Amino acid sequence: MLHLKAKKIITFVLACTMVVFSAVGMAVLPVGTVSAADASGTTASISDILKNQLPDGGWRKDYKQTSGEWAKSTIDNKATYSEIRRLAKEFKKTNDPRYSTAAIKGINFLINMQYSNGGWPQVYQSSGYHKHITYNDDAMINVMIMLDEVATRKGDFSFIDSTLANRSKNSVAKGVEAILNTQVVSGGKLTAWGQQHDSSSLKPASARIYEVPSLTAGESVTIVKFLKTRPANSKITASIKGAEAWFNKVKITGYKYERANGDSKIIADSKAAPIWARFYEIGTDKPIFIGRDGVVKYKLSDIDKERRGGYAWYGNWPSKL
Repeated sequence: MLHLKAKKIITFVLACTMVVFSAVGMAVLPVGTVSAADASGTTASISDILKNQLPDGGWRKDYKQTSGEWAKSTIDNKATYSEIRRLAKEFKKTNDPRYSTAAIKGINFLINMQYSNGGWPQVYQSSGYHKHITYNDDAMINVMIMLDEVATRKGDFSFIDSTLANRSKNSVAKGVEAILNTQVVSGGKLTAWGQQHDSSSLKPASARIYEVPSLTAGESVTIVKFLKTRPANSKITASIKGAEAWFNKVKITGYKYERANGDSKIIADSKAAPIWARFYEIGTDKPIFIGRDGVVKYKLSDIDKERRGGYAWYGNWPSKL
């Protein structure tokens, strides 16, 4: 799982055109930016993408992985939906049925991967935290963005037939229901979402030792952006308003966040733009920080240096709404 680690970001022009949101907050995937830790499918050759599609229709994160959970089909680190996008684009260029067939198989896999409650796990038929409904790194939302394009046969997905388009439309609708049902209510008010939610209880869930159940400002912004692309109804409107009110409530002013030399810190600065913590404690809305000991701390300086520098503990995510 990719967690905004301090890493080198390289520029790469993808073979597929990623969806870009308008000024009103209608997109997610950045164009032309690939992280060094992204899935193999973001940079692999088209021939390798074809060769590495798994029997269920999805793709593993690292094509070299042959055993364990990460040898299974996943949506982590842009896996599977990136391959589908690239195959669809290649089919549009070449009209080679190998690419459309593989893309269709991948789309059907994503629909089949979806839980009956509308959520998507990080890894298909997995165990542990990999089976949680996963908003982390915008995984579930990016799947829904792509399926929404399939449903409307936009762009490179014009070759999709009506049956698969309708299946995709229904899948997105179920996903929206999952989003609405996982939004955390605290003190009688709608707030935000966790990085991952239990697939049965729908409550925020833990993942790795330094990822405890909490509210996350980063991924919650992406969720709200997607909800703003949906036809408005009372539930969606209430969800958006509740999240935006929460963002306003928990914003931090008078400080700036700096990361450098494998460490990070928060510094008083009366002129700084508002920032938000990555994680907030459910119920108190206090920013929380966790090191590799798994103990929740309320000051960034109280966790180990490796985790201070290896995670983006603050950001300006809600300012983009």
